[in-house]
Amino acid sequence: MTRRSRITAALAALGLAVGGAASPTAAATTAAPIPVQVLSLTDLHGYLSETENLTIAGPTGTLKVGGAGYLKAHIDQLRAGKPNSFLIGAGDQFSGWPDYTQAFANEPTIEVLNAFGMDFDVAGNHEFDREFPFLRRMQTGACYGRPGFDSCFSDSTGRNFHGTDYAYHAANIVDPQSKRPVLPPYWIATAGSQRIGFIGLGFPGTPTETLSIGGSGFEFQGVVEAANRAAAELKAQGVNAIVVSMHEGGQQGGLYDECKNPAGPIFDAARAMSPDIDVILGGHWHTAFNCMIPDPDGVPRPVLEASNHGRVLGEVNLSLDPATGDVIRSATTATNHAVTKDLTPDPKIQTIVKYWMDKWTARQSQPLTKLDRDLDFSTTTESRTGNLVADLYRSQGAADFALVPADVGLDVFSAGLKAGTVTYGEAWPVAGISPITTLTMTGSAIEAALEQQWIPPAYGCSRLSSLATSGNFRYAYDLGRPVGDRVDPATVMIDGSRLQLDRTYNVATSAAMPLHGAQYGYPAFQDYSKLVRAPKMGQEVFLNHLRTHPSIKAPGLGRVTAIPGSPPPVDGPFGPLNLLPQNEMTATATSQGSAANNAAAAIDGNCTTMWHSNWSPHAPLPQYITLDLGKPRAIEALVYTPRQDAAVPNGRISSYDVQVSTDGVTFTSAVTGTWDGTIDAKIARLPAGTTARYVRLVGLAGGADYAAATELNIALAPGS
Repeated sequence: MTRRSRITAALAALGLAVGGAASPTAAATTAAPIPVQVLSLTDLHGYLSETENLTIAGPTGTLKVGGAGYLKAHIDQLRAGKPNSFLIGAGDQFSGWPDYTQAFANEPTIEVLNAFGMDFDVAGNHEFDREFPFLRRMQTGACYGRPGFDSCFSDSTGRNFHGTDYAYHAANIVDPQSKRPVLPPYWIATAGSQRIGFIGLGFPGTPTETLSIGGSGFEFQGVVEAANRAAAELKAQGVNAIVVSMHEGGQQGGLYDECKNPAGPIFDAARAMSPDIDVILGGHWHTAFNCMIPDPDGVPRPVLEASNHGRVLGEVNLSLDPATGDVIRSATTATNHAVTKDLTPDPKIQTIVKYWMDKWTARQSQPLTKLDRDLDFSTTTESRTGNLVADLYRSQGAADFALVPADVGLDVFSAGLKAGTVTYGEAWPVAGISPITTLTMTGSAIEAALEQQWIPPAYGCSRLSSLATSGNFRYAYDLGRPVGDRVDPATVMIDGSRLQLDRTYNVATSAAMPLHGAQYGYPAFQDYSKLVRAPKMGQEVFLNHLRTHPSIKAPGLGRVTAIPGSPPPVDGPFGPLNLLPQNEMTATATSQGSAANNAAAAIDGNCTTMWHSNWSPHAPLPQYITLDLGKPRAIEALVYTPRQDAAVPNGRISSYDVQVSTDGVTFTSAVTGTWDGTIDAKIARLPAGTTARYVRLVGLAGGADYAAATELNIALAPGS
């Protein structure tokens, strides 16, 4: 018997008619308001194991949370005695990053969600990681690739993957031609003698219009417009209790069940959505809040987001008028519950998770191929790993050649392999899950991309980021030339012919480049006229190449030639500065996102580390970082290098106040101003004659209301 059947049977046993007129006995029974419980789960991302060491800040300190077994125990505890209970997702449950789920095509996550009794979910942005056909297959159970290697694995009961027992919804994802939703916009459920409607809304920024397979991109409409349209349709069908679940969120400055200074798109939407909507559930931001926000008529309604990775479970309790089905707003309550480990975990879920964890352990030792020599890996020079990955990228479409970035990390490629027998576990982390795309680019844009492998010295943050090339693409660069003028187009050869600056080429690369090239330091990759997405992900192509070739000869080197030389002196974008050695400074900050994001990371000379203000719970701006210069110094300027790694500008300070102090207690403002949102170094020049021991950078405004710094430097006054 399905869970829905069990609920129906339970209602019938109580003398309640389901989906029809009530009997005389039922009429008396339902005279009281009809209780409805809505449980909210979002952004699970396949984090099923209780060994993930997840935590969340609680009223009495840090709480250990998470794990699918504990999550199910909390669900059951909250549902006890509540027949009208619905488990509602807000997107991004699968397409996660734990190896034990990703290695099995996210099928472990679906088995667990089915076992949870999931009723409804939303198509978030990660449900489109492999584009719409993959989302369809997650619902239907269709296989792709080689069954048992790529998909359709036996689950913990021995049954092959059969897809979800629930559906995905999105009222705002429409076909650009027909303007009709490509997924069901809502779901209508029965609660006692009345009905309740659940509207789904996808993340408006999902890049499927440009990043799509075969031109099948969809239009993502605004959430308010789509929600109001769906709500009107539900009202026309006599459904008067309406819940919106959306893959969009916001943030606040309190703990997981609080609402302090809320800000973000979900709150803007909540103030504009139809008063007919009674509850708004959020996701995407990986934050937690429990707010009551007035609708356009001034009547409060719950707006809630339940964190991520199974740390928090949201609960909203409604009372429905038994005669009209309207929600009695004054009786609505909402709570975010931390998924603590003080309950007995559900044994069935524990069994499922252990099955997949054991399966992952066994799979790691599975041999794939034999390699004749080491595949070395480097982010700064040509490598055999990069050459192989670039060749495989080119093989997936009608590309003239491939240029694949080596320093985008896990999404592209990030490791090498040793010679000899290569196991699945050894090969797994080499190539990442980024989609492969083919861009139509001009020769001049290609030359610009090659030059962008280097960025000018940024006062503590220089970079050489290597682009891996396919075997038919060769070029030379001259280290004796200044940054921006190191590649002579005459040395760039494609299939033995020179690069022509005025013609177009089809270039295979990572989807990260057309989407976020500027943020990664490669703006030229966003200068394209056409984009075609390959159906397969980089990791899938790499693993299948190894699987289908019993022995592999590592590609040689020599595609890129470095001409030795010493570049002319470069003062940096702000001219010559007398920088105080960073090891003569110490740093403290108002908050930090994690142990790795501490204040000292901003003065370590390392462009891959950074200080970042706290995000869980969110510490709203202003936030600041203070440098102790060891003794009073005559100061010319503060140099700020923003975070370099993000595809979105979270933490890049856009409005600042530089304050100074001689005693570390009393600070005065020396200079205020604004910076742009690029990754380039910024400067704040202090008034002539400024002397201080302590210098404080206050982030007044920044990306997503965070502050971050990859590097901070102090320029001493000339002659100091």
